[in-house]
Amino acid sequence: MNSTPQEAAITHFSHYSKLKSICYHESDPGYHQHFEKYQYDQSLDEVWETYVTIDPGKAWAGKMIHFNQLYSRASGEEVFPGQEYLGGMGVGQVIILNLHVFGGAVKLTVGHEVMEVDKAKGLIRICYLENSKSQGSQFLRFKTLKNGQTEVSHHTFYRSGSWFRDKVIYPYFHTKAINEFHGNVRRAILEK
Repeated sequence: MNSTPQEAAITHFSHYSKLKSICYHESDPGYHQHFEKYQYDQSLDEVWETYVTIDPGKAWAGKMIHFNQLYSRASGEEVFPGQEYLGGMGVGQVIILNLHVFGGAVKLTVGHEVMEVDKAKGLIRICYLENSKSQGSQFLRFKTLKNGQTEVSHHTFYRSGSWFRDKVIYPYFHTKAINEFHGNVRRAILEK
């Protein structure tokens, strides 16, 4: 079975530099939006620290999402499941995930690139790689609430070119995926 260049690129680190991120642009009205909020009892510093240092194998581990690989364009670091993760989240990291949907009947591979990690702004911005079904960006914003708790909002701007995928499939599975991710981070916070 022959694979397309994009399919081949997803399995070979030497090709990551050739994959482009396809990010959301505010001037383009053709994106759909998805929004969720997560609240933590811990301080913003503690929550932020966990989000940017959690091992991707633990962060992206669930019934639906599975960590496949991480590659840093900046440092050349490569991380696979089961390997020790030392670098922390940084700009230029390419994260490859496997999604098992419909109870594992359908398996998809998606790629993201970390574009911004800015504690002063309370922002992590991630874009989809061109190999993914969707284009766009995910914005994780951190803020301290009046009661001292921390709120993390997860705002996604996305499109795929398919009305059915964008309106029916994506919102359901994206909610499941990010709930697994944020739930894993919550467990990591509580384990500290």
